[in-house]
Amino acid sequence: MTHMCLAMLFVLCTGADLAIAQTTTTPITGAERVGWIVNGTIGPKSLGVGMISSAWETAWNQPEEWERTWEGFGKRYAQREADVAISNTMEAGLGAIWGEDPRYVRSSAKPIGARIAYAARMVVLAPYRDGRVRPAWGRYAGNVFNNIIENAWLPPSVTTPGRTVFRCASGFAGRFVGNLWEEFWPDVRERLRR
Repeated sequence: MTHMCLAMLFVLCTGADLAIAQTTTTPITGAERVGWIVNGTIGPKSLGVGMISSAWETAWNQPEEWERTWEGFGKRYAQREADVAISNTMEAGLGAIWGEDPRYVRSSAKPIGARIAYAARMVVLAPYRDGRVRPAWGRYAGNVFNNIIENAWLPPSVTTPGRTVFRCASGFAGRFVGNLWEEFWPDVRERLRR
């Protein structure tokens, strides 16, 4: 399993046929970084995703120690908000030091397959101040360390090494879904307006 994940990461980072990132004209400012953290934590989209994921986990009773109750839903929702707040703050903070831009920039590619591949690639890559796209070290650190930190308050059934790795993988999968949303939602919205 570990070898397969590393192979996928290598392909995503080195895929020559994938669209090159279309970088913004100016590097992200400190105020934009703070805005990215706040919007990604308590913005309408984030709060809505939190409601849906907490409802899903409550329906499936994950973790089971929190039970299928309103109190359990509240614990799941608070845990998700803490997860996002820690992860986003670490990603943006470390990214500021290293020159990474945490924002997703839409692809300039035309075919749908190339845009999906680009969205997948940008899960593990980020644009830098110099306009180049390189590994998103701040994102890696934010995702991994926030899941380790969460083990301090999560129930024992989800703090095993395997479940911690699963939560990290889920974080990257969630980023991929978010990238797909950012990539395609403007097109869908434009078609709906017609």
